[in-house]
This record gives sequence, C-alpha cells and structure tokens, in this order.
Amino acid sequence: MKKSYSIVIIVLLVVLTAVNLYFVFGRNTSCEGNCSHSGESCCYVSKTISLNEKQKEQYSQIKHKYQKRAILVADSLHISQEVLMKEMMSAEQDSLRLREMEAKISYYQAQLLHLSVEQYYNIKTILTPEQIPALDRLFAQILICRPTCNHRDDDGGTIPHLN
Repeated sequence: MKKSYSIVIIVLLVVLTAVNLYFVFGRNTSCEGNCSHSGESCCYVSKTISLNEKQKEQYSQIKHKYQKRAILVADSLHISQEVLMKEMMSAEQDSLRLREMEAKISYYQAQLLHLSVEQYYNIKTILTPEQIPALDRLFAQILICRPTCNHRDDDGGTIPHLN
C-alpha cells in the first residue's frame, strides 16, 4: 500500500511540474514581439503611449535603471516598517525610537516618490509632443489616484485639476 501511494504522489508531482513548466515556458504574450523587453508593464506603457521601436528600447533602459533603484529603496522601506511595527508592539515602547523609525519611513517614501518623478521626466525626453498627454494620464493614475481611490478612472483624477 505504501509503495502505490508513493507512486501516485510521484506521478502527481511530475504532472503538476509539467503543467507549470508548460505555462511558464510555453506561454507567449501578445506583446512579446512588440516589446524589446517582453513584460506586461512594457506592453502596457508601449500601448498606452504608442511607443515606436526605438522608444520601446529607450523606455526599457529607463525602466530598468529606476526599477533597480526602487527595489532597493522599497526593501529598505519594508524593513523599516517591520521594525516600526515591532517597536509599536513592544511592551516597553521608546517614543524616540518610534519617531526615528517614522522619519526613516518618510525618507524612503520620499525617495520612491522622487524616483517616480525622475522617471517621468526621463521618459518624457524620449516622447514626441503628441505622446506626452498619454504619459501625463498614465502618471496621473499612479501619482494622484491609484491605488488609494477608484473614482474618475477615465482621466486618473486629472480633469479639470491639471488642465
């Protein structure tokens, strides 16, 4: 009985692994040929702003430059938030330590915002004047409205505020 049970589990694991490999390696996205960097965000940005092939490559380089920096800052932010939470849950809270952690978290949040602003201006330099309104709408959705609210989805919360 134990031998047949083990064989069933092994066969099941092999089948599940094969299915996972099929989905990971055998799946082609509709944008794969259209983006120099095959990924959802590249395709979304490329379609939203209507990037040409040269712009797609330039966008990919800009994205990777900022993505690496943002990941490091986000990791530091996450760690600081964990430390703050542990301090808040501690029986003997140190108000000075809490304020230091709050300041550190604010610093990392400001760094992430600064990276977004820098990235916006870098992307803007590779666009034509006709493409800039689409970039503005895209970043308005990120900076103004999402993910904190879901109203006025059609304009990202910009009309009439930024007109």
